[in-house]
Amino acid sequence: MENSGPSRENLTWTEPQIDYLVQLLVEQSRIPGMKSGGGLKPKAYTAIEKGMMDRFGPEFTKDKIKNKLKYSKPNLTVMKEMLNTSGFGYDPINKCIEVDPQ
Repeated sequence: MENSGPSRENLTWTEPQIDYLVQLLVEQSRIPGMKSGGGLKPKAYTAIEKGMMDRFGPEFTKDKIKNKLKYSKPNLTVMKEMLNTSGFGYDPINKCIEVDPQ
């Protein structure tokens, strides 16, 4: 019997895909009316899904995008706390957190 439901295969994200996802998230969050209750509205996720699919293929569904965000959020929370602490900074070239040696 064929499964006609959504694919449950894991999606391995590359750095360019993550970078583009972040770019799309920032763009959508800056559009008036796309945020609601501290998050994005469904139409923002639809636009993000379209952008990801146009650039990287049909496997980048809303479910895959939301799942990536769900599992990335704890790491982002820790990063934010570190960056708000004296002596920590972000190196955008190497895409990592730097620590002041003092």
